[in-house]
Amino acid sequence: MKKSWYTKTVLSYVPTLYLTIAIIVFIAIFVVSEVSMKEAERTNKYSTEYIADTLETSLMTIERRMLEELRIGDALYEYFEFHGSTNDRLLNYEANKKLRQLVLEYPIIQSAYLYRIEDEMVLSMNEYESLSEFEDQLFVLSELKRTDRSRRWSLPRSYTDGMGEEPQYTDVISFSQRTQLPMGSQGIVVINVSIDALLSNIEKMIDPERTFLQISAGEDIIVYSSSETGIENHEIMNALSSGYLQWHFTSGIQSKLSFTSLQTLSRIWIAVGIAVIIGSFIYTLFITKRNYRPIQNIVEQIQSFQMKQSTVKGNATDEFSFIQKAIERLNDENMQYEAQVQEANQHKRMQAFVHFLERSDGAGKKKWKDTLERLGYPQQFGHALVAVVEIDHYQAFEEKYKKSYDQGLIKFAMSNVLQEYVHEKGFTWSEWTRLNRMPMIYLFEHEQQSNEWLNKLETFRVWVAANLGVTVTIGVGRHVGSWDELSHSYNEAVEALRYKLSYGCNRTLHYTQIASSKSGQIHLYYQECNALIYDYRLGQQGWDERVTSFFANLEREVLTNEENVHLLQYFKSLFEQMAEKLPQELKTQCQEVLLPEWNELLHKESMKEIAPRLAELLLQSHNEYLDYVRSKDSKQTVHSIREYIEENYKNPELSLNLISEKFNLSSKYVSQLFKEQLGINFADFLMELRIEHAKQLLLVTSSSINEISSKVGYEIPLSFGRAFKKHVGVSPSDYRKNMSREEDIG
Repeated sequence: MKKSWYTKTVLSYVPTLYLTIAIIVFIAIFVVSEVSMKEAERTNKYSTEYIADTLETSLMTIERRMLEELRIGDALYEYFEFHGSTNDRLLNYEANKKLRQLVLEYPIIQSAYLYRIEDEMVLSMNEYESLSEFEDQLFVLSELKRTDRSRRWSLPRSYTDGMGEEPQYTDVISFSQRTQLPMGSQGIVVINVSIDALLSNIEKMIDPERTFLQISAGEDIIVYSSSETGIENHEIMNALSSGYLQWHFTSGIQSKLSFTSLQTLSRIWIAVGIAVIIGSFIYTLFITKRNYRPIQNIVEQIQSFQMKQSTVKGNATDEFSFIQKAIERLNDENMQYEAQVQEANQHKRMQAFVHFLERSDGAGKKKWKDTLERLGYPQQFGHALVAVVEIDHYQAFEEKYKKSYDQGLIKFAMSNVLQEYVHEKGFTWSEWTRLNRMPMIYLFEHEQQSNEWLNKLETFRVWVAANLGVTVTIGVGRHVGSWDELSHSYNEAVEALRYKLSYGCNRTLHYTQIASSKSGQIHLYYQECNALIYDYRLGQQGWDERVTSFFANLEREVLTNEENVHLLQYFKSLFEQMAEKLPQELKTQCQEVLLPEWNELLHKESMKEIAPRLAELLLQSHNEYLDYVRSKDSKQTVHSIREYIEENYKNPELSLNLISEKFNLSSKYVSQLFKEQLGINFADFLMELRIEHAKQLLLVTSSSINEISSKVGYEIPLSFGRAFKKHVGVSPSDYRKNMSREEDIG
């Protein structure tokens, strides 16, 4: 049997083979060209970022050094604290010495001066004069009036110290800091950095013959330019901005053949290649159709088989019969395969959905682009955002719908209703990735479309609450511009849901609103927890108002779910420790009534449900404690003893024997009375009272540890240190240092 058709087919495809090889070589050249251009652009970007970072680092170093000098005090502190004395010249000398030392350490500093508000005097490196005679008085006055402290360094300006017959002006940028820290009400420190000195090393970082760099400040101030012809005559590759300096860096290449021209030429080559590919494809179609005749009968047999419904399957009598029987078997297997493929496609769809939400590394881009094309979603879009729908009180939802089928039905209804509301507003994609969460991806072109989509989302939330018997909370992230960035919007939507306890359920939480409202005062609540537990046992007046205010403030505070739960758990653990020391009757009441309900409240999903009830429980418990204390006959005696201790806690001789002599009672009875009425023994009560006063002195005074030890009744500082560490957990010096840092941060 001759293989003429095989020979003709091989010979007809030889031109296509050579064309394919040529195209592969062409594509390789094109790819190398593209990579080279991209590499040049990236290298230029790194160089520009390095220059910007170098400038920022130089100025940040000066700023940090100045702030350290102001915090340490020394001569600068005494200069601003001056209230008039004979040491005026000495103070000025020491302060001037500090300024000159700073200039010597940092050569880029052109000058520095100090302005004291109290007497309106300016101390520069060369003069000590009033503000009205100072050359730079306009800048000082503008800094005094400035309320926006976001800009740390001024825009470029001219400065002169006024020395000589013809003052020399220097281009500088100025850093000003109010003092004393932290209020800044006593004066201003100004440091002028020479722009020429700051930019002196840029020429060593770039090659002006190959690249150019232009640095500008504000809208039209050119700080530096490596080219005399201006930015209009060069190809811009990168534009960066420094948030710290508020300078703009524009860079690119200097070449007779522009970067854009190279890109255009590259595009022309690829267009030629595409045209060749299309021509090859047409030629292949023509040759294939001409040589298709020998196998056309087989195709007709397959088509006729698809139109028949015959189930007769016998032995093949020739090659065509064999092909026909093979196709019949393939058809049977294909039906089974399609069912499996449908299930696998759903799994792949879910896998792709989770990938775009949770990964931003861009791994396997070609694979995921093919997936997007197969699923019908665009690879490019203008904007995108992610919203996460979360079912509220999911434990109650599972108890209400015990069967998984019923739960699935409710979730299916939510998915369909959501798609019905938003399908006209752009491309949407939603999946149930967790039992209680359904993220949704929204792709759109124009920014105003997002508001319409969010309105539909809000309508969906209201519909669910009104018709399905459940409520949902929706977290919404910010806009992004690509699939690789989609995980950022998803993470922000999830982050918004972390504030559900603070904002409550059945609402839409926008990350942009939450990010601007986050609290930074949580450490104050931990301190208040300790104070409330301590004063609970002592029966301090105003405790009810304090605990009510505590929970009212906590209800309004914007904290994450974890922060809220941890704070309430911490408060609960302190209360449990305190309850162990209460009389048995009150201890049992707390363990059987208050603490179990406290645990139940921690499973709620809104501080508006938790905080008022907890405040009510604690008020009730405190009133029962006070009633119990008042019911004892010895209440007045204990009250008098406690008042005496609070007035004389500074006396190092204060002891149980001294109390028994003062009130004509036996020391054993006094000890028993303390234990029964206050739930604490005498020694612990006295130690806690002294330590609490010591904590206040450590924070509000600058007295030494030994002085504070004596003021609170400890003759031996070592004993005071041991008692303080036992009660607080840290040494007095560490407590002062750590709490002062927290106040600065707050």
